Amino acid sequence: MSGIEEYNNENLIVTPPVTSRGCRTLNREDFTKVFRLPALRIDAKKCSLFMKSFRKLLLNRPRLRNIVPDPSNENNSKKLVLLRPGVLLNEEEKEFICTHNADETVHDLVLDYNFWTSEQVLRAILPPEISEVPSAFETIGHIAHVNLRENQLEYKSVIGQVLLDKNSPQIKTVVNKTNTIDETFRFFKMELLAGEDNMNATVKEDGCIFEFDFSQVYWNSRLQTEHKRLVEIFSKTDIICDMFAGVGPFAIPAAKKGCYVHANDLNPSSYEALVKNAKLNKVEKNIIAYNMDGKEFVRKMVESLADKSGSGNQMFNHVIMNLPASAVQFLDVFKGLFINFKDRFRVDDSSKSRVILPMVHCYCFSKSEAPEQDAQSQAEVILGVKMGSDCKVHYVRDVAPKKAMLCVSFRLPASVAFCEHDQKQRDDSEPPSKQAKIEEDSKN
Repeated sequence: MSGIEEYNNENLIVTPPVTSRGCRTLNREDFTKVFRLPALRIDAKKCSLFMKSFRKLLLNRPRLRNIVPDPSNENNSKKLVLLRPGVLLNEEEKEFICTHNADETVHDLVLDYNFWTSEQVLRAILPPEISEVPSAFETIGHIAHVNLRENQLEYKSVIGQVLLDKNSPQIKTVVNKTNTIDETFRFFKMELLAGEDNMNATVKEDGCIFEFDFSQVYWNSRLQTEHKRLVEIFSKTDIICDMFAGVGPFAIPAAKKGCYVHANDLNPSSYEALVKNAKLNKVEKNIIAYNMDGKEFVRKMVESLADKSGSGNQMFNHVIMNLPASAVQFLDVFKGLFINFKDRFRVDDSSKSRVILPMVHCYCFSKSEAPEQDAQSQAEVILGVKMGSDCKVHYVRDVAPKKAMLCVSFRLPASVAFCEHDQKQRDDSEPPSKQAKIEEDSKN
């Protein structure tokens, strides 16, 4: 415990002790601090009267009460009115105190570890050269996910413990993203900083429940608004093709809306969670889950639906490509994709008997000063066509300084869908790891 701090002026700065500066283990007792304050001992029944009469002299500090119990009074008939340090009472105020049988006194205000915020505690622990304090984190069920900077790693254990203390009981586990990346499925592995070693999370989003092992799959709670935005575009009669479905943040709410969803993910853990979440949300009849490479999935789906559709009215209406780091590179799967089924499609409103080509929603990153134009250009380069004003680009969020995540939405051009293109030859030249890549920055 630090010593008692007395003040001769009205400038009371309530900050924790810095005796733990540079410590790598947490000692909560180091954070007890005592402030000696002027006070008035009054009858408990006269609190309102004194608060009004001395309102300009009250302590008035954030998260601190101006009236506290009198520790010397066992029957709670007395209270203490806390005043600012260094205030001098005039004769009129002293007479008021005397008239109402009150006393001038001092009070030792004890603030311990429980009082200070996580940011205050960490600023008192971390060296001054570490200017950024990791007090913010992403919440995934009971898990707090932080992205520690290199200069903070030395203090990762104490950081994790402080965040756990200050956010319990909601948070039971604190993890940090490591620099180790799964080579096949490209998700970041996690290291436990504090709390329970339990990565099985349950998340509620937009009326849906998702369960998954956070250490084995990709999830970003910051994309909740984007999930909702895109699903709201769909009609309940639509057929959705979700190429990189993950654990189902788009697929599950779309199916719940009434859409029929073909959802795919290369990661077996994501696939298993997707199947589980479909049952959990009672939409398994509206979802067919796949565990395949993205391009293989799309081609298989087209052939399957075309075989079942007869007149062609069962082809998918929307394609979701939520793999921002590399989804654009998958756009070439659409080159010539429908060439064998051209008679089943209409490319304008001249015929009502056939389906139109699907809408594609492709996510990407851009570091350009004009990110919307750059995102559209990225898609056009791969597709080999100019889409003009028919292409809509939606800004999603910044994932890093000068790096934005965007969604490029467009009707698949007929010149792409029905062109001559040897897709298999191109796919065979691509390493499987590239097709499985998940962008690390989207976890920031």
